[in-house]
Amino acid sequence: MVVRSLHLSNFRNYASQDLTLPPGLVALTGDNGQGKTNLLEALCVLSTTKSPLIERDRDLIRWEQRQARLEAEIELSSRMASGREGERRHLFYDWRLEGNSVAREMRVGGVPQSAIAQWLGQLQVVAFFPHDLVLITGDPSERRRFLNLELGKTRPSHFADAARYRRVLQQRNALLKYFLDRRGKSQSTSGEPNAGLGTLSEWNRQLVTYGARILEQRTQFLHELAPILAEVHRGLSGIAGQTLTIEYVAGVKNARDESWSRAFGTALEADYDTDLRRGNTQSGPHRDDLVFWLGSMDLRRFGSQGQQRLAVLSLKIALARWVRDTTGESPILLLDDALSELDGTRRALVLQHASTFEQSILTATDETFIHGAPAHVFQVAAGRVRDADYADIC
Repeated sequence: MVVRSLHLSNFRNYASQDLTLPPGLVALTGDNGQGKTNLLEALCVLSTTKSPLIERDRDLIRWEQRQARLEAEIELSSRMASGREGERRHLFYDWRLEGNSVAREMRVGGVPQSAIAQWLGQLQVVAFFPHDLVLITGDPSERRRFLNLELGKTRPSHFADAARYRRVLQQRNALLKYFLDRRGKSQSTSGEPNAGLGTLSEWNRQLVTYGARILEQRTQFLHELAPILAEVHRGLSGIAGQTLTIEYVAGVKNARDESWSRAFGTALEADYDTDLRRGNTQSGPHRDDLVFWLGSMDLRRFGSQGQQRLAVLSLKIALARWVRDTTGESPILLLDDALSELDGTRRALVLQHASTFEQSILTATDETFIHGAPAHVFQVAAGRVRDADYADIC
């Protein structure tokens, strides 16, 4: 997969920008604050409809403007879409301010896409931003969000299951809260939970249905990713004796060889009294977490920032390889300021990995970081992009 062209209108600090991108390694160079990261962010928004850097869609629209647009022409390399290699796909993403809300419209060619599950996978990107260290240092919700997003981009059914699970969980918790409130208003709780037991049983059934699928998909994903991650990190770190692993701490206790469906159902039964007493659901994939281990060291608790950064960078490169193996389509690897804190040897290794994908786009403040790499260079300044002299850089 290759982004052949990109158009931005009123996006971040870009009033209007058209950019023709070549395949292979692409470098965006320039000082901080000029708009390099915004170009990578635009591709992430086109991929998932969400920015990985901010929460509010309205903040993506250029200052004092009320609407914005992103367009991209994508060239596919596999036969996954129509059976024709080299098929081109046009993506359009528009959003506008309507009072205090933001309305958006997504189209592939001229066909509107009303559901995000339809949109995910149209443009496959894997992105590293310095902020991604929260995958190790942040709250468990950051790691669950990572699992949902990356699985959803390759397996839209997972995204749909996660959305259904959230809705059912909200309904079950609302019912539990109702029981808790009723209990607080009466000294006698005799029979009150049973008044809604049939409804609670139905929410349990749906919660297990969708939750078990999520647990199974996450388990399989991490199992498939593990050897790739270990290999990539070993190559980048140069340390053979310390393997980078991810431990899946599931929100459901599971005996060995027990199905997730059976384990989740058993957990809900065991938690029944506690759920009623607390007014929320104690077990389920909404309680999942990940622990990053470097050998026997918990990176969150004891890892240095450099070790954490290299682990997350290794994760993103491994993830891109997993996407390619899983879908048959090479994703676009985006690396924002990934080279600045690495020594020369590791920079060369990262660039070597990036060069194995059909297209990788990276940002750098110092052009010497990419010296010797087969990169096509663009210079970014004040929200404008200029095609640099390739020969002068390489």
